Amino acid sequence: MSEYAMLARVVDAGLAALVHGAGGEIDAREIVAELASVSTRVVDMERLLDRALFTACAAYCYARSAATGVRKSDEAITPEIQAAYDRQLRLAGSDGR
Repeated sequence: MSEYAMLARVVDAGLAALVHGAGGEIDAREIVAELASVSTRVVDMERLLDRALFTACAAYCYARSAATGVRKSDEAITPEIQAAYDRQLRLAGSDGR
């Protein structure tokens, strides 16, 4: 079963439970297991998005350096990348501070 088919099935089951009541057949262990699975996937997505943001900041800094025509070393660009990354986290309100 594809992830989209599984998602549709979960949504349908959830809506049916809301409309008709859940009944006594729901096992708390299943709910905990599913929540743990979702939590794990959210953490994985956060890592992936964080990595994509850092990569985008690095690409921006290298492109800006190339556009100015001034040759900078990696050691000189690295603090600029980190500053751009920190700035984007702060603007997003997700810097954890």
